[in-house]
Amino acid sequence: MKMSYDHLLDVSNITIQYKIDGNPVPVVDRVSFNIRPGEIVGLVGESGCGKSQLALALAGLSSKQALINFEAPILPRRTAMIFQDPLTSLNPVMKIGKQILEGIKSKEVGRSKKDKVIALLEKVGIDNPEKRYHQYPHEFSGGMQQRVLIAIALAQEPDLLIADEPTTALDVTIQAQILDLLRELHQSSSLSILFITHDLVLLREFAHKIIVMYAAKIIESGRVENIFSNPKHPYTQALMSVSLLNKTSDGNFESIPGTVPSPQDYPSGCRFHPRCKFGIDSCSETIPEFETNHTHAWACPVV
Repeated sequence: MKMSYDHLLDVSNITIQYKIDGNPVPVVDRVSFNIRPGEIVGLVGESGCGKSQLALALAGLSSKQALINFEAPILPRRTAMIFQDPLTSLNPVMKIGKQILEGIKSKEVGRSKKDKVIALLEKVGIDNPEKRYHQYPHEFSGGMQQRVLIAIALAQEPDLLIADEPTTALDVTIQAQILDLLRELHQSSSLSILFITHDLVLLREFAHKIIVMYAAKIIESGRVENIFSNPKHPYTQALMSVSLLNKTSDGNFESIPGTVPSPQDYPSGCRFHPRCKFGIDSCSETIPEFETNHTHAWACPVV
């Protein structure tokens, strides 16, 4: 992939492996993509597809056991990450203000640094920030805890914010509030965001570009309008049907048969073919090449 300095993030052929029974097994397999300054990119797929492993590698948080290889990348100067479950991400015995203070990079001390924390709490929509500064995580609701995690991330003044399923543990109303907050932050500061989710429909009014990942590989990517108006890969189509809560002829909700294979058991050919209702004989034998159409790319020969 040709590198472009118009990109904030540009990675080419990144592979992440772990040794299992002495053999290297890929959990991310030759993945390439980019993010432009001020762009929101959605990374979508079921659990076990490699999304979080990719995010951890980009944030420099991979396990020491991970074997990471990639061609020379363009990486953001500062990357921050917010996680799925705020209750387990926050230190339960440390006051909120101190946890945010740890992320502030400036050399200022005392009141001026505390003022920055108060301003961050206000920025993420936490009421009465002077009081909240001195409280512990258990005194906050789940939605407020997630806002605190966003404040901790913003304290690092990131160029790229990686949000790893940040709304999964929240109810629908709070999910919408967190998405609105991230959208406001993006608009006010041109913050680039990599938003990871299993819910494709969640990205329709939020992301600019969508990357669909399955069994360690990217299988489709494109502008959000391309993905929603004309999803090409059968996996993308299935994810969309599930996210839309479509029903089958017998009245049951649509589902994708089977499960994502474990990294030790990836099938030959197209990794989705054992679960695909459109598969042909060659799908089990040949790894599909990407086809492209302007701002849309997919790896499936039968569409």
